[in-house]
Amino acid sequence: MSKRMVMPVLGLVGFMAVGFTAQTAVRADDDDKKTPDPVQIRMRDFCDQRTFDLVAGPGTCIPIIGSGVPGMPFGFFFGELLQDKSVGEWRFNPDRIEVEEGTKLILTNLGGETHTLTKVEKLGGGFVAPLNGPSGTPVPAPECAQVLPDGSLAPQPESPDNQFVEALTTEQGPTIKGDEGTIRFQCCIHPWMRLVVKHKEH
Repeated sequence: MSKRMVMPVLGLVGFMAVGFTAQTAVRADDDDKKTPDPVQIRMRDFCDQRTFDLVAGPGTCIPIIGSGVPGMPFGFFFGELLQDKSVGEWRFNPDRIEVEEGTKLILTNLGGETHTLTKVEKLGGGFVAPLNGPSGTPVPAPECAQVLPDGSLAPQPESPDNQFVEALTTEQGPTIKGDEGTIRFQCCIHPWMRLVVKHKEH
């Protein structure tokens, strides 16, 4: 091969090597930006079907362990709420997380009642008025409740930011965006059930 032919061939090989290196770098960058693993948020309660249905209406609570196994009677539930402004068995777990942008939340309701995961600007009460005052949140969060002309409360419609998760079901929750700062969620039925989401710093 003449010198005249060798130089262009070497130039082409060098150009291809640079291109391959650039492609590899792009692929490495793509790998760095892979979607983070989802985070499961468990919703918990331990309602007693007979007493909860008696107070709040049929279908409020379903057994979570098995038929005939009692949970916490409504009287004990409400007594703890009055004393502590919360009921320990009714909670999100975890209730505080630090995640990367793009993290998907998976909502699993392990309790016997329906719960909501509702994004709120400021934590407040829910749409069940008798639970708001005892929980120390007498003013409902506007993302949770509509105040009707007669002063009673009604739930806000379900939306991607206001998800209702029925007992013993799992749903896809929201995806955490990177430009939202600290995000606050609560249950609009049991307003002491709260979740705070912060972004993980790289």
